[in-house]
Order: sequence, then structure tokens, then C-alpha cells
Amino acid sequence: MGERIVFPDIETTLIGFLAAELAAISDSAQVVGRIPDPRPTRMVRVSRNDRKKRVDREDREGLRGPNLILDRPRMVLECYDDGGAAATLAGIVRAILAAASPGYLGTVWCDHIDDVGVENDTDPATSAPRQIITADLYVRGSVLA
Repeated sequence: MGERIVFPDIETTLIGFLAAELAAISDSAQVVGRIPDPRPTRMVRVSRNDRKKRVDREDREGLRGPNLILDRPRMVLECYDDGGAAATLAGIVRAILAAASPGYLGTVWCDHIDDVGVENDTDPATSAPRQIITADLYVRGSVLA
């Protein structure tokens, strides 16, 4: 039987990491997994969305080979700012992510982060302006004892 690999809850990990990093630079943005009611005026919503298509050989052909210890979550980070600074917030979040790897996101080792891009969008439910960042993380799991 092969090894059983357990992967971290990357949403919770990234929420904690980004909240700490934003607080360290005195940014007031809240980092959440679910949008609270009422919605904060400055916020980053973090979610894992592996359904967003990748176009690399590894995913197209299902080749993972010796990298089974790695998880590649596709993360979506929605940046909101009712004051018109969603793009600025997205820029800060992208800078934090770019500097984060290789290294620890809290207690989780991250080998690499691919910044897939940013999209200028409007929230369909509230018509609030937002910037959506998509990033692929390469995080390590641990062997289940």
C-alpha cells in the first residue's frame, strides 16, 4: 500500500497568513473565507477553486510522478475596497504572495507560488468593484503515520 499523504487546510492557512502580513503593515483589510454580513468596506476573501482550468501537461495528462507529497491548490483572492482602492489592495496582496515562497505560510511549507493573474471585476451580488487574484500554490503534505 502506498503512503497516505495529508494536506493542510490551505484556505484557513492562507487566511491566517495574509491577515498577519496585512496587520504587520497596518493595513485595515479583513481577510475572510466567507463574506460576513454586513460586508467590511475593505476585505480580502480567500477561497480554493481547483475547478479553474490549468493548461499544463501535469494536469492535462494526470502526471504527478514523484511529486505526490505536493498539493497544488488554485487559490482565488477577491479584493474589495469601497473607497475605490481595490487595485491597490490587490497589489499589496500580490506582493505579499510573491515574497512568501519558498517559505512558511504559518506552519505550512510552500515551495512555490505561481501568480496566474489578476482580473478587474464587479461583484454580481453587490455591484461592488473588486480585483480577483488567481494563484497556484505548491504546498507540502505530510505522511499519515
